[in-house]
Amino acid sequence: MATERRGVSHIQVSFNEKDEPVLIEHISPSGFMADREALEYDNGKLIRKGKVNHKNEYLELVDFSESEPWSREFIDWWVQGNNTLSVDGQQTHFSIPDGKQVTKIQFETINGKKYGQVELDYDYLGFLEDERWRDLITGNIIRRFHYKFDVMANVNQIWEFGRKGELISHMSLEMAPSDQLYKVPPPRTGNTLGESEIIMKEIKEKKIIVPYGGIIPRTEFDEIIFKSGQRMEVDFISLEDNGIQFKLSKSGDLLTVPKVRVESLTSRNGTVIYPEPIRNAKY
Repeated sequence: MATERRGVSHIQVSFNEKDEPVLIEHISPSGFMADREALEYDNGKLIRKGKVNHKNEYLELVDFSESEPWSREFIDWWVQGNNTLSVDGQQTHFSIPDGKQVTKIQFETINGKKYGQVELDYDYLGFLEDERWRDLITGNIIRRFHYKFDVMANVNQIWEFGRKGELISHMSLEMAPSDQLYKVPPPRTGNTLGESEIIMKEIKEKKIIVPYGGIIPRTEFDEIIFKSGQRMEVDFISLEDNGIQFKLSKSGDLLTVPKVRVESLTSRNGTVIYPEPIRNAKY
């Protein structure tokens, strides 16, 4: 009974017309909603679940579907250099701290082995600036895209780099007016994930290969400051419970250091990665 739940931590579950749980809410003893988790199904099979905010925007999302486009594209590229790990039944984890822009996409095998991730950086206007595909087995960047949006000229330039940092392609895309961008209206869910596959198809169809070489953007490193005062340029990989994982910019060694030894970690675009920014993420 509702009177018996006062002062006690409990869970509220909402179901759809098929009796499938679609929203799980964790309530604190004081009645505060600590966490909300949404679930999505396809023919009775759970295909997505994740943490949502009060606007029902995903902050964290796990996609279990076999047709998830990011994982399929990453695996096609990644297996060229690694065919020793089975990715059958893999999961895709999306990190969306503000509920709108995806900052990291991580791929994990069915037994919990994280084998790859895509890191996404944005400029101060919110445009995608850098996209890095990383092999988590070695820590190496195996593919990278650099984007430059010219708002005044209505043109987007894309540089693609390969496994050894070599320039593979440089293309220029003329952005269509908003009413001509999509052949069919895309889903408008308040989150960009549902539109990713449509956008990828549009880019492939509208791309123009530039016949001359472009200006290769300069690659910058992340900066870590230890509590001893030492500063180092590193290639940040991930923030785990047991420490911070990164590669040294010069030697390329893969290291993990305890968080207690680190004063701060700042990304190459100026975003503070550690200590993690304080967000009012619980509604």
